[in-house]
Amino acid sequence: MEFPDIDLVIHDLVDGNAKYIDDYLAIYQELFPQYVRYTPVMRQRAEVRVDQSANEKWHQWLLVMQGKPVGIVGFLYNRKRNIGLLMDFAIYPDSRNTRINGRITFSNFALNLSMRQLIEDARENGHESPICMAAEVEYPALVRKYIQYGYVKFPVEYLEPPYTPELEKVGDKILEVDNPADYERMFVGAFHIPGYPFDPVAPEIVKTVLLAFLEDHYHLPMDHWLIQKVIQEIPV
Repeated sequence: MEFPDIDLVIHDLVDGNAKYIDDYLAIYQELFPQYVRYTPVMRQRAEVRVDQSANEKWHQWLLVMQGKPVGIVGFLYNRKRNIGLLMDFAIYPDSRNTRINGRITFSNFALNLSMRQLIEDARENGHESPICMAAEVEYPALVRKYIQYGYVKFPVEYLEPPYTPELEKVGDKILEVDNPADYERMFVGAFHIPGYPFDPVAPEIVKTVLLAFLEDHYHLPMDHWLIQKVIQEIPV
């Protein structure tokens, strides 16, 4: 994907397109050092041909501005629930507040592009648009920044599971004991897809987001204590 007017090139490093995966992982390791255990998973996503029937359709975008890698956006489309999940989003400080065409910041521009991609994914799956693009967020300051971009935080006490099944596939040792102390406190919410209706307080939408993360992505069973906890917290 190229945008010559702003000298931007986006490489989607999935489905055998691994040419620039080292640049992607270098940014990831620098800006997400606490999650380096996932880098073999990301390399595998780039190198291995994907199963087109899989529930999760992944994108791993390397953002290259003026010939220099400046950021990454890792996100997926959940075919079963018609929802997008923003998993990794990081842009170097020198570039994130650059104004595009004198208007929106580069960070906001990149988020909007990812939502446009999710619309394409949804239409390939028979929908006009995805319900929303959901995201787990670690820090209150980032929540405040995301709110400026249309993010709505859901009123549940959310915890991020310590692993996904993908880690086991690349040889990582999965914890055998399900210990609540290994779960990280996070915020959870969603971005409104511009131009399409979205009710962020609708209980069914909140439940859909939570299950897209916990049941589909982290593969927790429906009777797991965390799923039962957050579903009970959804306002009705």
